[in-house]
Amino acid sequence: MTKILDRFKKPLTQGMSILTLLAFFGFHLLGKIIVETFEINDTMGWKWSVLHTWIDNIPTYSILIFFGIYVILNISKIKTNLKLSAIHLSLIALIAFLYNFWELDLRITLFFIGISFIVFGMNLYQSLMNRKTSKK
Repeated sequence: MTKILDRFKKPLTQGMSILTLLAFFGFHLLGKIIVETFEINDTMGWKWSVLHTWIDNIPTYSILIFFGIYVILNISKIKTNLKLSAIHLSLIALIAFLYNFWELDLRITLFFIGISFIVFGMNLYQSLMNRKTSKK
């Protein structure tokens, strides 16, 4: 497992902003293809207009928050933690994939978003602490 992480060390530590968007859009597209192919979520076209609330947009807003802060870290040339970045990237992919399945309760997706924010906070904290110690 560490050999795989070592192989992708540079993108995971320095390019998380791009990887965040690629994982979100890639797995979102994959989920849409699966939903369309197997005709999951046939709700006669009324669910989006009637039941759509601001809570349904939380996955998209969270990805934008992750992307924005990772862009700031990239501009500041702050490297992220390799293992935490890999875990966070896999959580983002899982969130994007699950977001397409409306039959699943949205609470499952929101649970993984909560875990993703915890991992993201740990990654951000370690990145900033390692930068401060390397500056001195």
